[in-house]
Amino acid sequence: MSIERVKELMKDAGWGYLATTDGTKVGVRPMGGLDWFGDELWCASGSDTEKIAHLSKVPHAEYCFCASDGTHVRIGGSCTVSTDDDDKVKLYDAVPALKGHIPDPHAPGYVVIRMKPSRILMSLPPGVTYQEVKLL
Repeated sequence: MSIERVKELMKDAGWGYLATTDGTKVGVRPMGGLDWFGDELWCASGSDTEKIAHLSKVPHAEYCFCASDGTHVRIGGSCTVSTDDDDKVKLYDAVPALKGHIPDPHAPGYVVIRMKPSRILMSLPPGVTYQEVKLL
């Protein structure tokens, strides 16, 4: 399994699901607005969301992307929340769909979740056995 195959599945799926926790409550939500920068997976978010509150307490999360045939990938790792304007503009420019949701990339309510994956697992149908994908 290769990181290129992971990126292909992510693109085909279009949306992933991000799981976070504050240590007590767990939240899973659909996420778009993602892109890879080097060995990090970046995602757009609002600053006042439950996921950002969770990440401030437990800075680790997992994304899951699933194709219609059941093939899926799980990407887990440590996260930082960036309010840096350079990061915000970089992701905004890389993901054209964000322009329909975020009118100004400098807005204080827009932040970037930067995940540094520590584990990537991929499962191919028909089984649920995972294969580890070599990290970038």
